[in-house]
Amino acid sequence: MKYIKIRGNNYNEVMMKLKMEHGDEAIPISHKFVKEGGLFNSRLFAREVVELTAAVQERRFKSSLAGGKKKIDFTIGDSDKLRPDPSPAPMSEGIGRPAVYAAPASAVGEGRTKAAGFAPAGRHSSLDPAGSGAARAGHEPVPPAPATATIEPSRPESGDGSGRFEKELEEIKRAIYKIGGSRTADAEPASHEEINIRPFRQILKNNDFDDDQCNTIIGKMKNSISREDLKDKYKIEKSLKDLLKSKIVTAGPIKAGNKKKIVIFIGPTGVGKTTTMAKLGAINSLREGHSVCFVTIDNYRIAATEQLKKYAEIMNIPVHAVNNQKEFKDTIAAEKADIIMVDTSGRSHRNDLKISEIKNFVDAMEHDCEKILCVSANTKKSDLNDVFMAFDAVNINSVIITKVDETSYIGNVVDIAEKYNKPISYVTNGQEVPNDIIIADADKIVDMMIGNG
Repeated sequence: MKYIKIRGNNYNEVMMKLKMEHGDEAIPISHKFVKEGGLFNSRLFAREVVELTAAVQERRFKSSLAGGKKKIDFTIGDSDKLRPDPSPAPMSEGIGRPAVYAAPASAVGEGRTKAAGFAPAGRHSSLDPAGSGAARAGHEPVPPAPATATIEPSRPESGDGSGRFEKELEEIKRAIYKIGGSRTADAEPASHEEINIRPFRQILKNNDFDDDQCNTIIGKMKNSISREDLKDKYKIEKSLKDLLKSKIVTAGPIKAGNKKKIVIFIGPTGVGKTTTMAKLGAINSLREGHSVCFVTIDNYRIAATEQLKKYAEIMNIPVHAVNNQKEFKDTIAAEKADIIMVDTSGRSHRNDLKISEIKNFVDAMEHDCEKILCVSANTKKSDLNDVFMAFDAVNINSVIITKVDETSYIGNVVDIAEKYNKPISYVTNGQEVPNDIIIADADKIVDMMIGNG
């Protein structure tokens, strides 16, 4: 059994191609919508086609007599050429004419053919005196009866031939049910409504929603609009947007209050905490007119500290580097700025000891603080789940999604943030300070999820 892929403009067309090229034995497995023919191998101006995956039986070219025999009856007319010669001949009358075979020589060698209507070849040839005597006795030659060649009916191949075919058939059935349906070639094609929904189901999958989540969201979408609206892609998109918006909670921007505001940025290594803090420091200092102070407890990466000092110098913001919890506590207590932003060193979410160090710094303060988790949008969903679980030991207040410019979809972060009940405060989309950052907005995030952002 081998597997093939066929493409066409719609489901009916690919099924017709499958039937014409491979016959009724071909078994359709699954089909999906794909893009092809884009400009310069991109999705630009690409058209959507249906791609069908099917299983077809590999052809085996074997002799028809390899596994058995097949009976073929035919009659030979009374041709003079086939009649025995009435004149004396050196051949004995007991020796019949050669049988007419309709089978390969291999079958003859197996003794599987015989000629009916002819006497079997005698034990005596013309060289045998007994045979010669019989010929001289004046016996009349017997006219031949219609000749028949017999080939036994074909039997299934012995051994594992048929068993292998049955096994392959069972594997195909299991594959069909695993995909989620027992759709056969003669099943009804998908409805127009289902075809309209499929691109949006794919969008959910692109955002790392699993099958159960996709089914739940699609089910809610179907229930939220009429059957007639399911024929309108714009109404389907609006319904999907509303459902995705319901999954997003935003925290709002950082705001100075009547007392000093302390914000601590935490997260894994390399997600852009230092750059994000510099952007927010510039916004609150240069645009909002608040007094801002930077504090760094990142003693592991000298380059990160120097980078922060360079940003602080440009924006005329004071910066303090502390080495232990006492220095940190004293610096926070002495600082009079409206907003104090704290940069921490990146920690692996698999290193509980390093995360507990951050927690100890937080616990050393005598002031309330806001803990913001920075996570990269291009992180795998399973890793994101581990990151949220590990850093939640610090009691995270909100989330900043970074590096959305490096991926096409951000549903992975949205889904995990909802799972841990964490609101989203900002989204960053580049390295430029202070421009490449926006306040989290549910509509904008949904547009990013479906590819319109």
